[in-house]
Amino acid sequence: MIFMIVAVPMVLVCFFLFPRPTLAALALILLVGAFVGLYMFFQQSDRNGAANLVHGTSSGTQGCTDPAKPVFVELSNGSDRQLNVVRFRLIAKRPGFSSEAYSDYFTSDKIIAPHKTFGSCWALNQYRGLSTLPGKPSPADFEWFVDISSVDFAGQ
Repeated sequence: MIFMIVAVPMVLVCFFLFPRPTLAALALILLVGAFVGLYMFFQQSDRNGAANLVHGTSSGTQGCTDPAKPVFVELSNGSDRQLNVVRFRLIAKRPGFSSEAYSDYFTSDKIIAPHKTFGSCWALNQYRGLSTLPGKPSPADFEWFVDISSVDFAGQ
């Protein structure tokens, strides 16, 4: 706000004293600002487009034999860039229900090459885990979902 209080009178004074150079300088500043804005817009839209090509799925307990890591998660990199970090939320819902029975955030720093997948069994948080729910259900009693929060590509 202080910048505007100082800048507007300076531009007006310059405009009345030197109208053509002031208009040329304003046009140049607006042109540079437009190019910077377009560059940032396309950089962000490229990053968001590539991030939308990263998917996560869970087959629940299928394929996991270790009781300490009961839930299988598969992360797929459908982009043309190397994937360095994936942050995701693992969600459990009772079959036929829409409310979440369990939810926790996880981070995978496994490097995933373009158009490749990575799957692994994950341990649940023992303090927020299923053992805190009434009846102490097992992980096999739920449907599991993966919600990608954010991704980091190589060179970011």
